[in-house]
This record gives sequence, structure tokens and C-alpha cells, in this order.
Amino acid sequence: MPRLRLRNDDGSDTFRSAHRGAMALAEGLFAGIRNVVSHSVSETELDEQHALEQLTAVSVLARWVDDARVATAP
Repeated sequence: MPRLRLRNDDGSDTFRSAHRGAMALAEGLFAGIRNVVSHSVSETELDEQHALEQLTAVSVLARWVDDARVATAP
């Protein structure tokens, strides 16, 4: 099964932290931004500053995914 790897799996705490953080950020973005907006469109009118801050958070995750490599089991 293919997996995204943000860095080489050297078994270090850094490797585990990077992947745990990316997973937590992705889950938080879906729960706190995407789901909120999709479930209550009329109540989620954002001002420009808030929209830019949310876009910045999504951009960080997108950069990590873009820089990741796909690893498959041998």
C-alpha cells in the first residue's frame, strides 16, 4: 500500500513527530475549516483576514504533501 513520506524513515523521533503533526494538522483542517464551512455555509462568512489565515494553514499542509515522496512496500 503506498504511503506519503515527509522524510526518510530512520526510526527517529523526528520522523514520527513530522508524520504525527501532519496527520493532526490535516485532521484539524478538515474538522475546523472544511467541515464547518460545508455544514453551515450561511453562518460562515469570513472576513479577508480570517480567510487568509485559514488559507495559510491549508497551504502549509499542501506544501508538506507536495514535498513528500510516495513509498511502497517492497
